[in-house]
Order: sequence, then C-alpha cells, then structure tokens
Amino acid sequence: MSGKIYEKEHQIKYYECDTTQKMTLSMLLNIMLHVSGEQSHLLGVGDEVLAEKGLAWIILQYEVKVERMPAFYETITITTQATSYNKLFCYRIFKVYDTKGNLCVTVNSTFALMNVKERKMARVPDEIVAPYEAEFTKKLVRSPKPIKVDEENMISKEYRVRYLDIDSNRHVNNSKYIEWAIDTLNLEFLTTHEIKRMTIKFEKEVHYGQLIHSEMSATKNTDNDMTTAHRIVAEGVTNCEASIEWKTIE
Repeated sequence: MSGKIYEKEHQIKYYECDTTQKMTLSMLLNIMLHVSGEQSHLLGVGDEVLAEKGLAWIILQYEVKVERMPAFYETITITTQATSYNKLFCYRIFKVYDTKGNLCVTVNSTFALMNVKERKMARVPDEIVAPYEAEFTKKLVRSPKPIKVDEENMISKEYRVRYLDIDSNRHVNNSKYIEWAIDTLNLEFLTTHEIKRMTIKFEKEVHYGQLIHSEMSATKNTDNDMTTAHRIVAEGVTNCEASIEWKTIE
C-alpha cells in the first residue's frame, strides 16, 4: 500500500461523546477529516490551495468497521493514508488506535474533487495528489453498497436544514446525515446497542432550508445483532443511503 502516513493524537472531550460516554461516530469522522486536512496543509495542498483553483474535496462514501468505540477522556491516535487514485476518485484509509496500540476503528473512504462554481465533479490534477505519493490506478475501488430501505416497514422523521448544518462548501456537512440516520432509532435501542459496521454513500447535496426525510427500516439478524437501512430524501431525491450493523452492548 503506497502513500504517506500521517498521524495525530487526540484526547476525547465530553462534547464528542453520547450519553453512554462513548465517542459518537459523526464526531470521530469529523476529527478524522481534520487530521487529513492537516496532512494536506503540511504537504502544501491544503484547502486554501484548492480554493485558488476553484476546487474542494467532497466525500462520496465511507466504509466503517468498529472494534470498539473509544470513550471520554481516552487519548487515541488517528492515522491516515491516501492509498490510491484515478482520474476522478481518491481513496484514503483512516485508523484509530488506543494507547496500548489496539486497533479501535478502521474507515475506508472515497473522495472526489468538486468544481465549486459548477457544483460538479472535476478531474484530479496531478499536482494536487503528487505530494501524497499515492498509487495511480485505472481500477475503481468497489465499496459495498448500502442495503435498501424496506419501504413497507420503514419509519420516517422530518428535519429542516439549519444554518449550522451547513459547512464551508455551502452544503450539509456529511456528519449531519449520520446524525439524522441514527436519530430514527429510539433512546432505549441507542443506549443498549453500538455500531459494528457502517456503509454510507453520499449521492446529492442538501442545502440550507430544505426539508429532508430520514427514513429507516430494521432487520433483526440474531438475538444480539440488528441491521438498519437508512435513506435521506429531500424533495423526492435520494441524497444519501446507509446501512448500519449493530451489536448489543455487553
């Protein structure tokens, strides 16, 4: 696996955790992106350089595997590595370790560049990806597809997109989709279950003021495991799909 590895220590704050004092997945992904942003800045290809070219990174998909979610006040080490790229897509892996070196979380991600003015995907310039020393490949990395929502057995919640849901790219921050998806589950379930795996695919942008529907259906796998399928819909358009495997907290 090629590509420079960058790492950063992080002590988990109380506001990064849920009521069980475990770090939330949405917050962890935000911090991972901050770490990859630091690497880009140190390599001379940070957001300010992209902005001069009228470009910005967008996330297309995450594939998450959780061994255990770190807890409040723990110090974790986050590593990130750009592994490969082609003309349109860039692939990056993140890993989270505890102080004993145990692997806690692995995230495989797919990125693309967006032309900010046209709001369309752009080809990846060689000068932007060269500093990462990732491998060029014509092959596409096939990530698992999220499970489809069972429309006959789904529940739905409505949300109005707020100003603070919007990030610097002028669309809804990716972490908000995860929060909307998880919020379809009740408190009792969320305090007795934890995420084991998640696949989430971002399809279309959601913008300020839009009314979105967070839809979910659930399938019980065993006495202790369950899979939920999720879909974020705005104005009849599917913006995001996800599937989450849950396990009972021991």
